[in-house]
Amino acid sequence: METETQAGAGAETGARSGAALAHVEPATDDAIGHLLLRCLSAGAEPGAVFEVIERSDGFVGVCDAAEYFAPFEDWPTRERSLISRARGAVLDIGCGAGRHALHLRERGLDVTAVDSSPGAVRVCRERGVPARPGTAGELPCPDGSYDTLLALGANLGLLGGRARAAELLAEFARVAAPGARLLATGRDPYASTGRVHTDYHEANRRAGRMAGQLRIRIRSGAVAGSWFDYLYCSLPELEELLAPSDWTPVEAFEDPGGGYGVVLALRR
Repeated sequence: METETQAGAGAETGARSGAALAHVEPATDDAIGHLLLRCLSAGAEPGAVFEVIERSDGFVGVCDAAEYFAPFEDWPTRERSLISRARGAVLDIGCGAGRHALHLRERGLDVTAVDSSPGAVRVCRERGVPARPGTAGELPCPDGSYDTLLALGANLGLLGGRARAAELLAEFARVAAPGARLLATGRDPYASTGRVHTDYHEANRRAGRMAGQLRIRIRSGAVAGSWFDYLYCSLPELEELLAPSDWTPVEAFEDPGGGYGVVLALRR
């Protein structure tokens, strides 16, 4: 077995010779699931585990993974306002660690939770939420089954862009019962005014994309997820996306920092 002294001497020799360490790319896997499982194992304590969000232009953001497990009293005001409007059979799309589903189940509502991450589904089940694997574009749910659909935690971002939004809004309408409501939160990209963001908006426009159409991947430790489009859009842009769909906005809540919540009604 190599001693610490030998290991240190080897490292010093390598440094003197100018030898470079090999660059190792992160393993591509279920990064969000990896993140949530790590956080659950750490007791969901704030500051224990962090999510890294890498944007295609090299910009990196960091979030405390404990937010996925936050109790109701720590949620943003817009989420607390929206969740109070849930009724009947509820579908939680992109359920993450299941915080919204858990709250509604405690209120006695029948909740179906869906996430594309196997790790997220596992975390939900370990927390008592009977989650199902599935994507927002292909929901594992029968037609006309749900009175309330949730896309909280900024999950309006799943709309991705103009073409993807049309597909997802149609899929949401397929599983919605007559008179259903979609409760969702998103973010206005124009609330971020720094040059690194406005340059990204302009690059998107030149490429024929929506300004807030982010190309991102999630990082957790040495694991990275696949790259995907995630949409930040203003409320006027959201109304444009909704116009040809079966959904119409009936209520909106805006935060000073650019976050917002909306209640969408099924037209038919």
